[in-house]
Amino acid sequence: MSIQARQTAQQRLVLAPNVTLALEVLRMPAMELQMFLRLQVEDNPLLEVEEWEASESDTSPADTDSRQQQEEASTPDLEEDWLAHWREGAGEERSEDNRGGEDRGPVKPESFHESLRMQLGCQPLSAEERRLGDALIDRLDEHGYLEGTLEAIAEELKVNAEWLEAALRVIQRLDPPGVGARDLRECLMLQLEQSDQRDGLAYRILRDHFPLFAQRQLAALAKATGANPRQIEEAYARLKRLNPKPGRIFSGELPPSIIPDLVVVKREKHYDVELSDQSVPRITISRAYQRMLKHPDTPADAREFLANKFRKAAWLIRAIDERNATLLAIGRCLISLQGEFLEQGPKALNPLTQSQVAGLIGRHASTVSRAITGKSLDTPYGVFRLEQLFASNIPQKTAASHVSDAQIKSEIERLVAEEEAHRPLSDEALARQLAQRHITVARRTIAKYRTSLKILPAHLRRRRL
Repeated sequence: MSIQARQTAQQRLVLAPNVTLALEVLRMPAMELQMFLRLQVEDNPLLEVEEWEASESDTSPADTDSRQQQEEASTPDLEEDWLAHWREGAGEERSEDNRGGEDRGPVKPESFHESLRMQLGCQPLSAEERRLGDALIDRLDEHGYLEGTLEAIAEELKVNAEWLEAALRVIQRLDPPGVGARDLRECLMLQLEQSDQRDGLAYRILRDHFPLFAQRQLAALAKATGANPRQIEEAYARLKRLNPKPGRIFSGELPPSIIPDLVVVKREKHYDVELSDQSVPRITISRAYQRMLKHPDTPADAREFLANKFRKAAWLIRAIDERNATLLAIGRCLISLQGEFLEQGPKALNPLTQSQVAGLIGRHASTVSRAITGKSLDTPYGVFRLEQLFASNIPQKTAASHVSDAQIKSEIERLVAEEEAHRPLSDEALARQLAQRHITVARRTIAKYRTSLKILPAHLRRRRL
């Protein structure tokens, strides 16, 4: 067997660094982008961040003049600062005592979803597994439950459902215990699994006899499991101590920290969308370092270093501007198409797809999908994820008729709230009730929506008189 050298030609798509940066910045929600920008400012001496406390709207002209004078006065000392930075860049060790006393303690998660992302980042995952994990975290409600079915999410993400199932199992191993469940039964079982109680009576009750547990039929549980009444009572008490809404533990320990990327503003005759004041800090390029870059006495190696940092700073600022422009275009398009939502709430959402919005704003559908992931909009009805403003179109018998999945969910919630306690509506009955309101939905679709709304089946909702 001989070893031969062969030359072959291949075509590969390689994104330029500035394009990769722009796509990554577009994907980041407000809090993640804030952390990313702070890291960039620490790494790049040409970048300066304007904190929200010193925004232009809160700064008087006298303060602006004073700041400019201070900047000019500090320019002669810039050479010493630059030399110190250049020595670090050249490989000299930095003294531990020379860090300005900055306290770099552990980062405290600011929200339920942020905590999960931080934990996910510590897992040994591939890039694709991490992407699917992030997508699932974005689809958890405030209680910690997964919104929608894995099949629907897999179809939306264009991935294999088995891969998504594996990613969900990773999420379900994170804290708080029970997170990532699809229903109450799975939530409680996950909590017992994390405390190594798979072999206990409480776990068997959930696994094999959950309807009896939900209906509080302790005698029937004792007969079904072969346990005595006292053991059943102890297991029942153990289950009642579990947390049915694991995501809510953050509401009492941490302040509300959802920073919406966009805000709906009421004008005199219409609604408008603006970028949130606190979503992204303003990044600028240091004028002092720009002057040094142009100065003829600056050493060649220093000028090369500055030029490289200047180029990266310009890429970052351009990426942020493109992100903001894309988000504004999407937000304004959404409120123009979902005007009834701003007046009547989520039940009035009209059918809308990402492809429709992409065509209207002149972007690719993949750009819209990347831009809305993890982003939120502050509306008169609270903060909503941008993804929630896209409603599926459910075809009806009448050709000109259409209804959104949000409208169907709202009707299901209303019908269940009005049902008789001892005669709850089955999925088939709900379908008939909707048909009387000229909304045609299959029974299986009703079951899917009911599950996503965390509504128990009819036999578990029944209350005896």
